[in-house]
Order: sequence, then structure tokens, then C-alpha cells
Amino acid sequence: MGRFRGVDAPEIDLDAYVASLTPSRARHASHARASASRDAVRVARWLENEKVLLLTFRDAATQRRALGRLSMFIEDPEWRGKIADALPSGARGGVANYSGHNARAREVCAFYAAARREGGCWEDEEAVVEALVRCGALRRNEDGAVEVSESAMGRGGWCEYDGEDDDEESVVPETCVIAVCASGDAREVQDALLHEAMHGLWYARENYASWCYEFYRGDALGDEERAIWVDFLRELRYDVSVREVVVNEFQAYMATERVLFGGDSATANKGKKSGGAIVRAGDALAAMQKKFAAAARDAVPDPPRCGQLTVVWE
Repeated sequence: MGRFRGVDAPEIDLDAYVASLTPSRARHASHARASASRDAVRVARWLENEKVLLLTFRDAATQRRALGRLSMFIEDPEWRGKIADALPSGARGGVANYSGHNARAREVCAFYAAARREGGCWEDEEAVVEALVRCGALRRNEDGAVEVSESAMGRGGWCEYDGEDDDEESVVPETCVIAVCASGDAREVQDALLHEAMHGLWYARENYASWCYEFYRGDALGDEERAIWVDFLRELRYDVSVREVVVNEFQAYMATERVLFGGDSATANKGKKSGGAIVRAGDALAAMQKKFAAAARDAVPDPPRCGQLTVVWE
């Protein structure tokens, strides 16, 4: 589960992708593509999970402009279901500032529709939509609106967010996008990409998402442990009123986190989804991770890997 197939490009494995995001190679690639607007964002397809699309950008700033407001629309406690006027900075930036992003194709459509009603998308957001239309994941209607292509749609179709908790209604295998920004630290990129790949599994595999809901609500965790987890997410500025956000992030962190749980939060990797948060109850989070990892061995017998970096139970 470590290779992507490009829609209009050669296959690339995750090691090669990470190497391409180091500063020297990223600058070279950026200069080579700077004059071609259609290359502002590129789309690749995960070979073993064809519903998972990897978006790559010229640089981290472009990715933030392209995906920051979308992530706020999906996960931010203040902006969920709404279009932000600007990208906040610092602690208020929350999900907009994280190095990794993920979303269903239908969530991209919902964001695009809402943005069109409120003044239009930014140029880099438009580039994402156009790239997804070109690769066939989305289709554009005569009035300019976009929707998920029939071949890319899950059984649940697509809908605009109304602020309600979708919960298990969202557990359908459907097309999604993931993205990780460039960094001078290859390990940092691998770490973030592995986290986002677990989100890809959540969207693309119905049985895995269902299993995660069952684990989270079952006897493996106590009410106090779930409260600790929700407090952790709230501190990272996620909308914890949404059950799917809580459980989807739970599985991704529990599968991949090697720094924040039980470690020294002051030395946490700030490139990944740490947001500079002060991690409390680290030992409790580490204990939850051990229980999750022990159970996930059977639920995910073929987990993603990025070079030598694997999920915590490998």
C-alpha cells in the first residue's frame, strides 16, 4: 500500500514523493512548472486504493491557500459549514495551518458551492477544482457548479453541510483527497503523509470506518478516556461536536502518532498536526494508543507505509 498511480503521470512511490518535497527538488520542480497554470496542483491516485487522490502543490503557501479554508469548512469549530473571509494565523489558524489536509470529493463540492454563493473561490481553490475535474473525480455542470462524478461517488451521494453530525451516514467508500506540504525534513513529510493516508483508508474502506466507530464507542475505552481524547482535539481546534471528526482523527492519530502521546510536548513535531498544543494526559493517550494498536492489527492487515515509517503496530 505504498504506491500512487498518476492520472496523467508515471507511477511514483511514497519515498520518491517525499524526496520530491525536499527544498532543493521542490524549488527545481516549482521553476519548471511556474509558467503552467494547470500544474499549480497535480493529482495522483493511490494504486492500492483508487478512491484516494493525492494532491501536490508547488509549495506550502500554495497548499495553504488551496486547502486551508476547505479544512476550516469541514473541521473548524467556528467555521464549519461557513466560508472564512481570510486564513487566520497563529493559534487561531487551527486546521488551516496544518501541514496535512484531507476531504471527501463531495466535501470539496459543498465548499465550492458555498464559496460561489459568497463571492467566489480563491485562485488556488479554483485550481484544485479544475484539477479534480480534469482527472474525472468531479464534473462541471452547465451553470458552472461541480458535483462528484458518478464513477467516484459513494453510495451516500453528496450533500452540502448543514452543521449536523453525519455520524455513520458518512461511512461509505467514496473518493477523497489528501495532501501534505513540502518540508526540509523528509521524516516530517513521511510522518504527516502516513497520518493522511489513514484518513484515506477511513474514506475509502467502509468496513474500516465502521470498525473505528465500534472500537471508539465500545468497552475498550472508558468515558474518562473518551473525554481526554475530546479535550486533546479541542485544544488542537477541531470541531469536537461532530462525531466523525472525533473518531476519524482518533484513528489517524492512534495509528501514527509517535511524539505527542506520553512524550515531551515541548519537543513535539510542529510540522504535523500538533499545532503547538500543550498535550495533557499524555500517559492516558499512550495507553489508549496501545489498546487501539492491538485491535487494529486484525482490522487493518495491510496498513500503509512510507519508506521505513509504518503505523505503530508494525
